[in-house]
Amino acid sequence: MHTKAVKNIAKQTYQLIRLVFNRAIRYQVSLRAAHLTLATLLAAVPIITIVFGILRLTPAMVAMQDSLVSYIEIHLAPGSSSTVIPYLLSFSEQTKNLPAAGIATLILTALLLLNSFEASVQAIWQVKQKRNIRERLLTYWAILTLGPIMLAVVMSLYGTLLSYQISGDYIPEFVKSIFELSSYALYFLMLFTINFLTPNAEVKMKPTAIAALIGAIAIAILNSIFANFAQFFASYKVVYGAFAALPTFLIWLQASWLIILLTVSLNATLHKLDRVKEHIKLE
Repeated sequence: MHTKAVKNIAKQTYQLIRLVFNRAIRYQVSLRAAHLTLATLLAAVPIITIVFGILRLTPAMVAMQDSLVSYIEIHLAPGSSSTVIPYLLSFSEQTKNLPAAGIATLILTALLLLNSFEASVQAIWQVKQKRNIRERLLTYWAILTLGPIMLAVVMSLYGTLLSYQISGDYIPEFVKSIFELSSYALYFLMLFTINFLTPNAEVKMKPTAIAALIGAIAIAILNSIFANFAQFFASYKVVYGAFAALPTFLIWLQASWLIILLTVSLNATLHKLDRVKEHIKLE
């Protein structure tokens, strides 16, 4: 009986994976990930400018800006972010000298990235009806503001742990584990937010949470691979010299977008299966 249950679970899991990848292939997820990678390069500076601008509204976060940058370098594109992020921050600082029209252009670039992502989500979800401009702008603003707020919460916890370590106070092991899991919680919250807010359809919390959890684990594994095998990318230094971090960063960025879009595909598939089950029950 136990063996039969395991076989059924394995069969259902295989069928789910097949449906997810069939949907991903049908709606050209890899091509969309490549497009979003290019769009991200164009929108990286505007988004960083907006994020840090929002964080600067909180005095406590201004004092923690260096810690925040270090935290981002550790958990964002390990192996290349220590080179790429300072450049992006430097470019972001230069935006202070831009006129109003230039700043508006930067904001528009960030919104175009979010619009491209939304178009990909609606296609994967098979949603034909577009949301009006007002709803889309509200969603984009929610994503742009919730991101910094989540970072602020995590950094607040991170700063608390750091202060305890500096003062030499005893910290229980389970508390350390909770802080170490903060980055994974951030991945989960990010994926849950974009998967819950972006589709122009009825979205349920349970399948969205499942998809976000699997996506968060996948991103954590991706970051671990890049952190542990960064030396294998050393050959790029021979060809690119000082720009060696850029190809590595692009590979990580492409893989990250692929995971995010596969998470969207999983979420859409889980919702479709739920609707099929509900239809069978009604019959």
